[in-house]
Amino acid sequence: MKKKLIILSMLLGGFAYSNAQSIGTLTKAATSSATQQATSAAANSFDVAGISNQVMGVISPKLKLTDAQKPLVNSLVNETLNKKKSILPTALSDKAGYASKMLGISNGFTSKMKGLIKPEQYTALLGILPKSASSTSALAKMLF
Repeated sequence: MKKKLIILSMLLGGFAYSNAQSIGTLTKAATSSATQQATSAAANSFDVAGISNQVMGVISPKLKLTDAQKPLVNSLVNETLNKKKSILPTALSDKAGYASKMLGISNGFTSKMKGLIKPEQYTALLGILPKSASSTSALAKMLF
């Protein structure tokens, strides 16, 4: 009788242990899935065209862009925004990696702008660039 009781308790213990393991796995999978869905939704809702129009609305008059410069700068703004959109899914899962990539994108934008505009326009650009992500500027939406 004792053998049957020991075997039964071991069987129930093993069953309980395996269920606990599978519940932990399901919880991790659900959390991971929810994070992926949230970041995917953020990337899908990132309106490149809308933000591009806002950015051009800010920098065009402040830098006094010429008609020849506007399409070149607009193209660079769109390129920058598309790069940001492509890395947005990593914003929650890999914050350090996202910040590093965004720093590269931001630096790339300013260095490419230097080749597209005059030195006095570049100086004006540096004056209007946001210093942090807490800025409500359209430029902050693009660069952070």
